[in-house]
Amino acid sequence: MMMLRLSAVVTVISIAIAGAVAGLVEAISGFEAIRLAILVAVLFLLTEGLLLYGVLERRAPIFGRIVWKGPKHPKSIALTFDDGPNEPYTSHILDILKEFDVRATFFLIGENVERFPEVVRRHVVEGHEIGNHTYSHDALPLKFPGRIRDELRRTSQLIQSTTGVRPRFFRAPHGWRNPWTGRVAKEEGCVPVAWTLGVWDTDRPGAHVIVERTLSGLGSGCILLLHDGRGTELRADSSQLLAALPIIIREARLAGYHFVTLSEMLG
Repeated sequence: MMMLRLSAVVTVISIAIAGAVAGLVEAISGFEAIRLAILVAVLFLLTEGLLLYGVLERRAPIFGRIVWKGPKHPKSIALTFDDGPNEPYTSHILDILKEFDVRATFFLIGENVERFPEVVRRHVVEGHEIGNHTYSHDALPLKFPGRIRDELRRTSQLIQSTTGVRPRFFRAPHGWRNPWTGRVAKEEGCVPVAWTLGVWDTDRPGAHVIVERTLSGLGSGCILLLHDGRGTELRADSSQLLAALPIIIREARLAGYHFVTLSEMLG
């Protein structure tokens, strides 16, 4: 349903742009009119495709610069988690990270920050970095600048009042953006960030599949996307990630990688 709504909005924008040119066809007759009609049709298709690419492709620079990978040297990985906090799973993930002495970056949802403020404080106490993942986890492409600003500002203020730290990075839900998302994020003091490797762990494909997808896709400068929750769903099951995470950390270290926060990776 969301994809259909996005496509409808992009189509309306495309029609508006192409319509300005199409109006000229009525004033022209014969072969030139046919050529112009073809040009309008091509313009329509290109505009719609370009806009959809900018909305749905997390790395697309069409709507502004987006960080999706780090430098190749040194051999580092930024471990990032979206959609938390989500208990009891977030606390278990923090336990694993503490056991392995790993620092990660957590992109938190404002509604979940309100649910579990003590867990949010634990992130900071144990040296992890916190990013902004909007307040409600609603998709942003259909929202205007004012609503996007409310989503980001409310979450940043919640995180700051809870921990004393204001988020430096912002990640859009699903990685979906529109022409205003990056500008609003920067105005709110956040760097827009995507990811290098996502392994679809929220689909719960099995712990061994999560491990295999992760290890086969790792590389220097990789920003790895995992999830300790699923949107604002209460007690979303992240048990497969709990089983996979220690194996991922051990195997990545054996391969020569070390784990850093986004700030450490990007400077």
